[in-house]
Amino acid sequence: MKKIFACLLALGLILSLNANAISIDLITDKNATSIGETIELQVRINGLDDATALGSYDVNFHYDENLFSISSISWGDAVQGNQLDLLGFGSLQDSSSNLGWLNMLEVSFDEIADLELLQAGEFTLFSVLLNTIAIGSGDFSLTTNAIGDAYGQDLFIDSISNTTVNTSEVTVSEPAGMLLLLGAIAFVALRNKASQHKQ
Repeated sequence: MKKIFACLLALGLILSLNANAISIDLITDKNATSIGETIELQVRINGLDDATALGSYDVNFHYDENLFSISSISWGDAVQGNQLDLLGFGSLQDSSSNLGWLNMLEVSFDEIADLELLQAGEFTLFSVLLNTIAIGSGDFSLTTNAIGDAYGQDLFIDSISNTTVNTSEVTVSEPAGMLLLLGAIAFVALRNKASQHKQ
Protein backbone atom coordinates (compact mmCIF):
# COMPACT_ATOMS: atom_id res chain seq x y z
CA MET A 1 0.00 0.00 0.00
CA LYS A 2 2.85 2.35 0.86
CA LYS A 3 4.48 1.67 -2.52
CA ILE A 4 1.28 2.50 -4.38
CA PHE A 5 0.88 5.74 -2.41
CA ALA A 6 4.52 6.68 -3.10
CA CYS A 7 4.07 6.01 -6.82
CA LEU A 8 0.89 8.10 -6.96
CA LEU A 9 2.60 10.93 -5.09
CA ALA A 10 5.58 10.85 -7.47
CA LEU A 11 3.28 10.78 -10.50
CA GLY A 12 1.28 13.74 -9.16
CA LEU A 13 4.48 15.71 -8.57
CA ILE A 14 5.71 15.03 -12.13
CA LEU A 15 2.37 16.05 -13.64
CA SER A 16 2.22 19.24 -11.59
CA LEU A 17 5.73 20.21 -12.67
CA ASN A 18 4.93 19.60 -16.35
CA ALA A 19 1.64 21.51 -16.09
CA ASN A 20 3.56 24.78 -15.60
CA ALA A 21 6.41 24.01 -18.01
CA ILE A 22 7.75 27.25 -19.49
CA SER A 23 9.06 27.13 -23.04
CA ILE A 24 10.36 29.53 -25.66
CA ASP A 25 9.52 28.85 -29.30
CA LEU A 26 10.90 30.23 -32.54
CA ILE A 27 7.99 30.57 -34.96
CA THR A 28 8.42 31.52 -38.61
CA ASP A 29 5.76 32.82 -40.98
CA LYS A 30 7.06 30.46 -43.70
CA ASN A 31 9.33 27.42 -43.81
CA ALA A 32 10.23 27.83 -47.49
CA THR A 33 11.15 31.02 -49.30
CA SER A 34 13.00 32.35 -52.34
CA ILE A 35 15.95 34.70 -52.76
CA GLY A 36 14.84 38.31 -52.36
CA GLU A 37 11.86 37.52 -50.14
CA THR A 38 11.56 38.34 -46.44
CA ILE A 39 10.67 36.08 -43.54
CA GLU A 40 9.54 36.94 -40.02
CA LEU A 41 10.58 34.97 -36.95
CA GLN A 42 8.81 35.47 -33.64
CA VAL A 43 10.37 34.50 -30.32
CA ARG A 44 7.45 33.46 -28.09
CA ILE A 45 7.32 32.43 -24.45
CA ASN A 46 4.50 30.32 -23.01
CA GLY A 47 3.61 28.52 -19.82
CA LEU A 48 3.60 31.58 -17.54
CA ASP A 49 0.87 31.88 -14.88
CA ASP A 50 -0.31 34.24 -12.13
CA ALA A 51 2.49 33.09 -9.83
CA THR A 52 5.21 33.26 -12.49
CA ALA A 53 5.69 36.36 -14.61
CA LEU A 54 8.58 37.34 -16.88
CA GLY A 55 10.50 40.40 -15.71
CA SER A 56 13.58 40.34 -17.92
CA TYR A 57 15.42 38.41 -20.60
CA ASP A 58 18.84 38.42 -22.25
CA VAL A 59 19.00 36.03 -25.22
CA ASN A 60 21.04 35.41 -28.35
CA PHE A 61 19.18 34.78 -31.61
CA HIS A 62 21.33 32.73 -34.01
CA TYR A 63 20.89 32.62 -37.80
CA ASP A 64 22.90 31.70 -40.91
CA GLU A 65 24.45 34.97 -42.16
CA ASN A 66 25.28 33.33 -45.50
CA LEU A 67 21.57 32.87 -46.24
CA PHE A 68 19.85 35.73 -44.37
CA SER A 69 20.44 39.34 -43.41
CA ILE A 70 18.55 41.15 -40.65
CA SER A 71 16.21 43.84 -41.96
CA SER A 72 14.54 45.00 -38.74
CA ILE A 73 13.51 43.97 -35.22
CA SER A 74 10.38 44.81 -33.24
CA TRP A 75 9.84 44.52 -29.49
CA GLY A 76 6.76 42.97 -27.92
CA ASP A 77 3.67 41.24 -29.24
CA ALA A 78 1.93 42.72 -32.29
CA VAL A 79 -1.51 41.81 -30.90
CA GLN A 80 -1.09 41.89 -27.10
CA GLY A 81 1.42 44.71 -26.92
CA ASN A 82 4.69 44.61 -25.03
CA GLN A 83 4.06 42.38 -22.01
CA LEU A 84 7.14 43.80 -20.28
CA ASP A 85 5.69 47.32 -20.56
CA LEU A 86 2.12 46.77 -19.41
CA LEU A 87 1.39 50.23 -17.96
CA GLY A 88 3.36 52.37 -20.41
CA PHE A 89 6.32 53.13 -18.13
CA GLY A 90 8.66 51.79 -20.78
CA SER A 91 11.28 49.08 -20.43
CA LEU A 92 15.04 48.92 -20.76
CA GLN A 93 15.70 47.59 -24.26
CA ASP A 94 19.06 46.91 -25.88
CA SER A 95 20.14 44.99 -28.95
CA SER A 96 23.48 44.28 -30.58
CA SER A 97 24.43 42.08 -33.49
CA ASN A 98 27.33 40.52 -35.28
CA LEU A 99 27.61 38.03 -38.11
CA GLY A 100 25.27 35.16 -37.32
CA TRP A 101 23.78 36.38 -34.05
CA LEU A 102 21.59 39.05 -32.54
CA ASN A 103 21.56 39.79 -28.80
CA MET A 104 18.25 41.03 -27.37
CA LEU A 105 17.93 42.33 -23.80
CA GLU A 106 14.85 43.75 -22.11
CA VAL A 107 14.06 44.60 -18.47
CA SER A 108 10.56 45.61 -17.33
CA PHE A 109 9.95 48.74 -15.23
CA ASP A 110 6.48 47.49 -14.18
CA GLU A 111 5.70 46.60 -10.55
CA ILE A 112 5.89 42.94 -9.52
CA ALA A 113 2.16 42.78 -8.70
CA ASP A 114 1.23 44.27 -12.10
CA LEU A 115 3.40 41.77 -13.97
CA GLU A 116 1.93 38.84 -12.04
CA LEU A 117 -1.65 40.07 -12.39
CA LEU A 118 -1.73 41.54 -15.90
CA GLN A 119 0.88 39.70 -17.95
CA ALA A 120 -0.41 37.13 -20.47
CA GLY A 121 0.58 33.47 -20.14
CA GLU A 122 1.87 33.37 -23.72
CA PHE A 123 3.23 36.21 -25.85
CA THR A 124 5.91 37.30 -28.32
CA LEU A 125 9.08 38.73 -26.79
CA PHE A 126 10.34 40.15 -30.09
CA SER A 127 10.20 39.59 -33.85
CA VAL A 128 13.00 39.62 -36.41
CA LEU A 129 12.46 40.42 -40.09
CA LEU A 130 15.13 38.89 -42.35
CA ASN A 131 15.97 39.17 -46.05
CA THR A 132 16.76 35.97 -47.97
CA ILE A 133 20.09 36.41 -49.80
CA ALA A 134 21.19 32.91 -50.88
CA ILE A 135 20.01 29.36 -51.54
CA GLY A 136 20.19 26.77 -48.76
CA SER A 137 18.69 25.45 -45.56
CA GLY A 138 19.01 27.90 -42.68
CA ASP A 139 18.75 26.96 -39.02
CA PHE A 140 17.52 29.42 -36.39
CA SER A 141 18.16 28.88 -32.68
CA LEU A 142 18.13 30.72 -29.39
CA THR A 143 20.45 30.62 -26.39
CA THR A 144 19.66 32.26 -23.07
CA ASN A 145 22.14 34.37 -21.11
CA ALA A 146 19.59 35.22 -18.40
CA ILE A 147 15.82 34.91 -17.94
CA GLY A 148 14.36 36.58 -14.85
CA ASP A 149 10.97 36.51 -13.16
CA ALA A 150 9.16 39.57 -11.77
CA TYR A 151 11.37 39.46 -8.65
CA GLY A 152 14.61 39.34 -10.65
CA GLN A 153 15.23 35.68 -9.77
CA ASP A 154 16.30 33.15 -12.39
CA LEU A 155 13.33 31.70 -14.26
CA PHE A 156 13.73 28.07 -15.33
CA ILE A 157 12.96 27.44 -19.01
CA ASP A 158 11.99 23.84 -19.70
CA SER A 159 12.59 23.89 -23.45
CA ILE A 160 13.63 26.11 -26.33
CA SER A 161 12.55 25.07 -29.83
CA ASN A 162 14.52 25.79 -32.99
CA THR A 163 13.32 26.09 -36.58
CA THR A 164 14.62 25.75 -40.13
CA VAL A 165 13.80 27.71 -43.28
CA ASN A 166 14.67 26.46 -46.78
CA THR A 167 15.48 28.97 -49.52
CA SER A 168 15.44 28.39 -53.26
CA GLU A 169 15.91 30.34 -56.48
CA VAL A 170 13.24 32.73 -57.65
CA THR A 171 10.85 30.72 -59.78
CA VAL A 172 8.83 32.24 -62.57
CA SER A 173 5.44 30.63 -63.03
CA GLU A 174 4.52 29.30 -66.47
CA PRO A 175 1.90 32.00 -67.25
CA ALA A 176 4.35 34.74 -66.31
CA GLY A 177 7.09 33.07 -68.39
CA MET A 178 4.76 32.81 -71.41
CA LEU A 179 3.83 36.50 -71.08
CA LEU A 180 7.52 37.44 -71.09
CA LEU A 181 8.11 35.32 -74.21
CA LEU A 182 5.09 36.78 -76.03
CA GLY A 183 6.17 40.29 -75.06
CA ALA A 184 9.67 39.68 -76.45
CA ILE A 185 8.24 38.30 -79.73
CA ALA A 186 5.90 41.30 -80.07
CA PHE A 187 8.80 43.71 -79.42
CA VAL A 188 10.98 42.08 -82.10
CA ALA A 189 8.06 42.07 -84.57
CA LEU A 190 7.32 45.78 -83.97
CA ARG A 191 10.98 46.65 -84.27
CA ASN A 192 11.28 44.81 -87.59
CA LYS A 193 8.13 46.52 -88.86
CA ALA A 194 9.45 49.94 -87.85
CA SER A 195 12.79 49.33 -89.56
CA GLN A 196 10.96 48.28 -92.78
CA HIS A 197 8.97 51.53 -92.78
CA LYS A 198 12.17 53.55 -92.48
CA GLN A 199 13.61 51.88 -95.60
